[in-house]
Amino acid sequence: MEDPIQKHLAEFIANCDMSRIDEKFKADARLRVLDWLGCAIAGAHYPQMKIAGKLAASEGGAEEATAIGVGAKLPAKSAAFMNGIAGHVCELDDGHRTAIGHPGSITVPVALALAEKIGASGADFLKAVILGYDMFTRLGRTVNPSHYRTWHSTGTVGTVAAAAAAASILKLNAEEANNALGLAATMAGGLIESFGSHAKALNIAKACECGVLAAELAQLGFTGSHSAITGKKGFIAATCTDPHPEHLENPSEATLVSDTAFFKKYSSCGHTNSPLDALCALMKAHPEIRPDTVKSIRVKTYRVSVDITSALKCSTEDEAKFSLPYCFAVQIAFGRVGLKQFSPEVRSDEKILNLARRVEVVEDPEATALFPRRVATVEVELVDGTRLTEKRLNASDEADASLVEAKFMEAAESIGEAASRDLVEIVRRIDELENLESITAVLSKL
Repeated sequence: MEDPIQKHLAEFIANCDMSRIDEKFKADARLRVLDWLGCAIAGAHYPQMKIAGKLAASEGGAEEATAIGVGAKLPAKSAAFMNGIAGHVCELDDGHRTAIGHPGSITVPVALALAEKIGASGADFLKAVILGYDMFTRLGRTVNPSHYRTWHSTGTVGTVAAAAAAASILKLNAEEANNALGLAATMAGGLIESFGSHAKALNIAKACECGVLAAELAQLGFTGSHSAITGKKGFIAATCTDPHPEHLENPSEATLVSDTAFFKKYSSCGHTNSPLDALCALMKAHPEIRPDTVKSIRVKTYRVSVDITSALKCSTEDEAKFSLPYCFAVQIAFGRVGLKQFSPEVRSDEKILNLARRVEVVEDPEATALFPRRVATVEVELVDGTRLTEKRLNASDEADASLVEAKFMEAAESIGEAASRDLVEIVRRIDELENLESITAVLSKL
């Protein structure tokens, strides 16, 4: 059975004309690529990368694409797997509020691996990134928020988005692209229960790998269901209770939604963002908020955030990034929630832990009802009896080129300032490049 919605999505992927895409989407995609590169460079030496890298290196295979942390080229799907971990593991990657996931950690590594394998141009790479983001946003909005009760959208929705990006790079025709979407939908997976463990990054890695596999199989003639996404027993029916299929309708260069994701400011779970925005506003307005002046803090927010981030847990970096009390403590103590604030020394600092124990996170039914808007109210009581309150109706997504570039320079400090600035210039003109060797050469050294 052929579903018209999936058919139209496949036709758009196959026939998308880069010259008809507005410059604002291209400019946004360039920033997304730069942001992902910073995340991948920062994440290259995490334990998850070392463990997965050992397995990837032992398996070997055709030398098609650069796999971060391996020191050798691997099959494209294996490179996408490794690079999917690298770009997500430090929790700095971009996200999407209503699609509820991280499109950059899926789309860029897939497009990059296949672009390197076939020698694709920078323009073709950028188009694939745009189409991956577009698919992620459309499908994520279709199945959420009910999907996110148990399913990790970045792994599930991301598998289909990865296939869209892969199909674009490989220049699949509409029939092949439709098969790729069907194959990806049946391979999609990833559980929220994995959060706080290495398995969270595995959700992303598998989505990348399966997206490449789906497109490469489809290119060889392997078929997938043409109703796998919207059919009665398809992806949407299986994974959500309140579908919004209108988000999948009428895909075109004129209706792109690829520029609607946000850039992260904090190196922590996205569900900490609204509360942290409120706390930062309070700290800016009231410099008297310091570790020694805080008596207690009460955070009222939506149920999903409470379930995922309310506990004080910091025995590992993964746990700490999903602990709002810990994130609040380091924000107050250091004035930021960056990568350095999750070091073993900081996580074991009794002064930080004592401050974190003063933070209580509770559900606000009003905020829960408004999710996926990310509402949060922060109430701070100081030891002198002063009470301060700040409310956020959503997390701030403010970002521009200068902010993203500054974030990249900090995240990429391990490769040196000169190499980092070179990468910024390369990405600014990426759609003029004949190939992506100037980017993969840097990643091969990580």
